Amino acid sequence: MDYSESTPVVDIATERTAEASQQDRTQARQYRYFILEPAALLIFFAWNVSAAVFANQIVFQTCTAAFGKNESLCRQLGTDNETAEIEELEKDVQPYSANILMAKSLVESIVPALSSMFIGPWSDRYGRKPVLVACFTGAFFTYAIVALISFLSMYYTINPWYYVLASIPTALSGGTCALITGIFCYIADVTTEKNRATKMAIVEAAVFTGLLTGTLSSSFILRWLDGAAVFAIAAVAVLLGLLYIIFYIEESIKPNELSETNNKLRELFRLDLVGELLQTCFKRRPNYDRLIIWLVICALGANIFAMDGNQTVFLLFLRERFGWSVKDYSYYDATAIIFMIFGNTAGLYAIRKLFNLSVTILAALGFCFYAISSTFHGLASEPWHLYVGVAVCFMKGIAGPMSRAVISNTAPANDIGKIFSLTTSVESITPLFSAPLYTFVYKSTLSWYPGAFNLITATVYFTCACLMIFVKIFQSMYQTTTYTSIN
Repeated sequence: MDYSESTPVVDIATERTAEASQQDRTQARQYRYFILEPAALLIFFAWNVSAAVFANQIVFQTCTAAFGKNESLCRQLGTDNETAEIEELEKDVQPYSANILMAKSLVESIVPALSSMFIGPWSDRYGRKPVLVACFTGAFFTYAIVALISFLSMYYTINPWYYVLASIPTALSGGTCALITGIFCYIADVTTEKNRATKMAIVEAAVFTGLLTGTLSSSFILRWLDGAAVFAIAAVAVLLGLLYIIFYIEESIKPNELSETNNKLRELFRLDLVGELLQTCFKRRPNYDRLIIWLVICALGANIFAMDGNQTVFLLFLRERFGWSVKDYSYYDATAIIFMIFGNTAGLYAIRKLFNLSVTILAALGFCFYAISSTFHGLASEPWHLYVGVAVCFMKGIAGPMSRAVISNTAPANDIGKIFSLTTSVESITPLFSAPLYTFVYKSTLSWYPGAFNLITATVYFTCACLMIFVKIFQSMYQTTTYTSIN
């Protein structure tokens, strides 16, 4: 437990002075209206435009290369006119394909989760821009290699396991963990406490816009061109984002605040950086700040636990409960993303204007919306019930950015990179536990209540909301103590 009286008054005054000085430096930097939004939109567009096509490509090449079937037969997999022979072939092909996709997922998750603990402290010393450039460069090479393998597979028989090798550049550059850490650290650097939450919500809306655009355009591009063209377009989108960062984005840490060294790459793999990260995250802080930070980290970790576990079986649930196809799901997913974009922009602006709520209460509200949405999923008996849940819970997307805004408003500026790194590492590890749990629950309840896993999700999100309410209570306790001492 952190008590304000346990820290000397001189230390508190020194830390506040340092924070005020950092805020003055931040306010002195003038940035254009758009910061990282275009780059975030482009890379997440690439992610979603290629996701479904990539899975189809793995299945197709598994059928042709691993099982030795002819191309005309393999192209019928996943179509509406499947025969009994094709359905039997799909049952054989899918487990093999699932192993490849799982290996790809492990490469892109485990390595970045570990490297993220080095990247945050390193970026505090040497800048955010190199991290962002590395993430986009790794993603570009991954999509370019996938496009090349896909193109060559039209002329040669290529084992689909080569696609796992294409994930190595993304993994070595930090993957999604480093990307999220870099983006939110950068936003924290170049914004003030007053506009930080709004800016983080706008970046999140840009991410949703990229996902939406990718979802809607993927099938059309595949129909007009081919799989290799889809991956090439994804690579070009990431390249445009990379060029935007290189030529448009300024380093958020001023030159005189950066550490100088002859070999910055070697500095990245210093174990003492991890020790420094852990020391920063666990050290005693005044005004319940350490407790507040850890409550938010737990909420964000639980959020990803529920989100990723839910996604593991959600489409299977929709197929079983409502007989939905992939097209039906894509319409629903696109609708949900549109409402979340609206909630993260216009909805957030309106509710802050009307009620002047703190970012902590907004985060709790976002988690409550997630819990209500999952309850709708679990209790839905008709497809339109799901759409009602989407409409009612249109502001659930604010939970993540508002929670990160709480961290950035609580921790000193030179600690934010380390704390965000640990946060993204925790978020990356939780799916390793949630996917097996949700799969087990879904299989166990499939015969009598296939939507039972949604109630687990609702419970987890409700717990996240409670954690944010506790954060608000501790923040209020400090404010009350300070007000009393002043009087």
